[in-house]
Amino acid sequence: MGEVHLARHSSGRIVAIKHVRKTLSLDPLLCERLTDEARILSRIDHPNVVNVLEGGTDQEGRPYLVMERAFGTPLDTVIAQGPLTRERITGIMSQLLDGLIAIHAAGVIHADLKSSNVLIDELDRVTIIDFGLARVAPCDDIQHEIFGGTPAYMAPEVLSGGIPSVAADIFGVGVIVYEMVTGQPPLARSLPAMVLLNLRMHEPVEPPSSRSPDRAITQAIDDVLIRALDRDPEARFANVRDFADELAEALAGWEPGFDDAPTVHKVAVASLANLSPTVVQKSTTESATQVRPATDEQIITRALDAASALVAARDVKAAVNTLEEALTRLAPTDATTQITPNVWRIQTVIAALYQSLGMKDHANRLARLATHNAVRTDSAVAKARANAVMTQIIADQNRIARGSRQVPLRSRKR
Repeated sequence: MGEVHLARHSSGRIVAIKHVRKTLSLDPLLCERLTDEARILSRIDHPNVVNVLEGGTDQEGRPYLVMERAFGTPLDTVIAQGPLTRERITGIMSQLLDGLIAIHAAGVIHADLKSSNVLIDELDRVTIIDFGLARVAPCDDIQHEIFGGTPAYMAPEVLSGGIPSVAADIFGVGVIVYEMVTGQPPLARSLPAMVLLNLRMHEPVEPPSSRSPDRAITQAIDDVLIRALDRDPEARFANVRDFADELAEALAGWEPGFDDAPTVHKVAVASLANLSPTVVQKSTTESATQVRPATDEQIITRALDAASALVAARDVKAAVNTLEEALTRLAPTDATTQITPNVWRIQTVIAALYQSLGMKDHANRLARLATHNAVRTDSAVAKARANAVMTQIIADQNRIARGSRQVPLRSRKR
């Protein structure tokens, strides 16, 4: 129903603007939904939820919504690239559920939770997007409204015509976690099959361990996800916090067999492997082609994409060289201009790669520059994410230093 395009805000920031398509602008329900989306998002303030800057009506009478530009790759694309490590699943899951807890604390039901509505950026930071179907709870007073959604993620009671609720959101996020653990959704069916399944209620959700036997999924993980996906909403977790706590405990006991690489190196690999040019919110019929990316943005995106392939080939040094070359291309041509502040995206990844190569001084320098440029963007998200890299690099270096002092190599136990 919506269109999303990039624009420069009066503050100088690049933002995402969403409005109803011209062909649908006379539909009062769709216009009302976008107005509701602005009102609903203004209730939520959390780093893992897309941030709304303002809303209003344009000169043609169409409602619009201005959001902070959300960087990242849709989670379904990340999952399709291959199995995720337990550490990555835990990190993404923790942020996703923290964001959902904040959404519910604000009295909001998202009502369209799915992996394509979750963005993962270069630092594995999560942003929940697309509140086009969101509602303020309780929704009991809503009558005769058509509720949308994606069948594979919709709770059975919603598919049957029921009202979205906290329990329905728990079902949706349960499907997302199931996907991360197994690599596929529990019920990848078309709408008619899903409705038939709901009416007959004869086929339970297949346990994750049965869906992906090669992942060595534990009984504890099976139990938590099967409960979150129970056909009876009353049998699911009472709230997201309870789900998050039990899921974290279950995942802590899981050993899927992945190599435990140094923390910062994992950040670097994840940052590159998951990057894509997708940077704006997606809706059913959205278009992001109205504003072409700037030359600097093209340089940044292409450099990170190229480095991604090199890291996948385990050639970290070549990846660093590629990104350093991009920094050279982004350098100002004269003393009167400054480098684009969005260069922080490249600098944070190089800093993490430097750290993985043992180049601590270089890592610290690039992390500081990244933080400086993130501040210049005037984006709270950019500042938080650049600072997270700096904090993690420092923590990793301190951990290594403590370990080298306390556990000499010759006495370390096998």
